[in-house]
Amino acid sequence: MSYNLLSKTTPKARKQHDCIWCPERIVKGEKYIREISIFDDFQSHAWHPECWEAAQDYFRTNGESEFDAHACKRGTNDEY
Repeated sequence: MSYNLLSKTTPKARKQHDCIWCPERIVKGEKYIREISIFDDFQSHAWHPECWEAAQDYFRTNGESEFDAHACKRGTNDEY
């Protein structure tokens, strides 16, 4: 499987979103990362900035490109 990042933006949430990395919500007014990418199919994910960084560290360290959504604690690689 091949990952291709199409765009990464840092908007302010106009509504609540689910972070793809952790089970915590991104609340209205909070800055977050919107990732548009292709990983087999088109995908659009919302991330807390600290979750994005934790995921990048996970991908570099483990050589993995797949993960279980909402499985880690906010901003860490520690699973629940």
